Amino acid sequence: MASYGLPYIGHGIQFLTNFSGLMDSLRRKDTIFTIINFGKRMHFVTDYKSIRKIWAHPSFDFKDFAFQSEANLSGLETEEELRASGVGSATLAQYAHTMRGDEELNQLAVRFTKALNEAVEENHSVLHKDGMLSEMDLREFCSMIVFFAAGRSLYGKHWLEGVNVREATRQYALFDSDAPAIVAGLPKFLVRKGRRARDYLVKHVLLPVIQKGCVGGHPYISTYLQDLKRAYENVPDGDIKVASRLMGLLFAINTNTINMLFWCFLARIHLADESLRQDLEKEMNQAMEAHPNSYLDCKREMPLMNSVIIEAFRLHGDPNSFRIVEKDCVVSGLAGGKDLAFRKGDSVFLLSTYDQMQDIPGSDGNSRDVFDGRRWIEHTSNSELNKALLPVPPNQVLAPFGGGKHLCPGRFFALLEMHLVVAFCFKNYEFDLENVNGAVLPPKVVELSAPINQPKVPMMVKFAIEEDNDLENVNGAVLP
Repeated sequence: MASYGLPYIGHGIQFLTNFSGLMDSLRRKDTIFTIINFGKRMHFVTDYKSIRKIWAHPSFDFKDFAFQSEANLSGLETEEELRASGVGSATLAQYAHTMRGDEELNQLAVRFTKALNEAVEENHSVLHKDGMLSEMDLREFCSMIVFFAAGRSLYGKHWLEGVNVREATRQYALFDSDAPAIVAGLPKFLVRKGRRARDYLVKHVLLPVIQKGCVGGHPYISTYLQDLKRAYENVPDGDIKVASRLMGLLFAINTNTINMLFWCFLARIHLADESLRQDLEKEMNQAMEAHPNSYLDCKREMPLMNSVIIEAFRLHGDPNSFRIVEKDCVVSGLAGGKDLAFRKGDSVFLLSTYDQMQDIPGSDGNSRDVFDGRRWIEHTSNSELNKALLPVPPNQVLAPFGGGKHLCPGRFFALLEMHLVVAFCFKNYEFDLENVNGAVLPPKVVELSAPINQPKVPMMVKFAIEEDNDLENVNGAVLP
């Protein structure tokens, strides 16, 4: 007989201050549990088989929440006004096919490679000081490159045109920090910095693209912009509203990719295994010198780098997805054979991180708590498996992009960014390791705010363009 989960009460402070600890303590009692938090019923599902059942169940969705969260992020509209525009995340999702086919990915790779080169050229004083060492927080370095290159390759030539890129990146970091709280509708006084940063980005970064046009932008973005502009063409301050509506997309494109690149770079810089660093650089150089015909050909020639990226996902990915119960329902056959009842309006958090990559042997006997860049080489070298987005064994769980009908539509672009930025920077930059050698890699924690762990403290590194790479031969370093 189906029953409602007996809720835990009185965990509000721990929910806000030590979510990872709260989940660990409750999960010792069961893999599915319910809490009453701030008057709201919240269900947490932490075993993967049950998660997949909920992904497939028609009673779980977040259409209403999607409108509300986008309204909160934009800061300009009520949920009702946003619905009335007729344009939303479902509109964007229908263009997702333009970012996943072989030919489409190859065109994206060419665009993104060009934008990477422009990121270095147009930010010469920060990212290329004529052989001199620059010092910067590693996440800021990752942010500058991704924020510029992703935006330029998707929004076109007017992205960050005439804007101080370092200042724009810092404003994005402030917005990024508060964005989950803004989405959740927390009181304005708690997210002042994030709201001010959002207003800066709307005015100085997004509005110029709206006014000048998405010239040279990707069809995925330019078509969506046309839909938005038509919806607001007769509305006062229409361009400002269109720019504000893009904040959710800006957050989706950048944050998780920046965080993943941070962990990939930190692991590579921090590696005590000098042979792995050398093998990575040798592999990437050989792949580039082979003049691959496409991005996918290039990716398949770099099994070691693919293994490093998967290992970073394993150790620092904290995959979670979210659903709202849209009508009363019973889901049968959950963990332990349970039939569990859910009420309309309940929140459901699906945390696959607990079943992620269990019982994995590492090279040289490395345990699962140690970063082992060669751990997945057997699978990433397999000519059949490496055609997959993430070539992992079929008996392992790795779901950083969610699942069901809300599987992340930008997942192919996110991995393309990681491959190309890592290859570009490893090939063209020297990193000073003195600041990070001996430091301990931060532990993985469970968070609801982001599927990839957010770095908690600055990690300062020194870097410079390698001496034999001037700006001319940086061009074309990733793809011919």
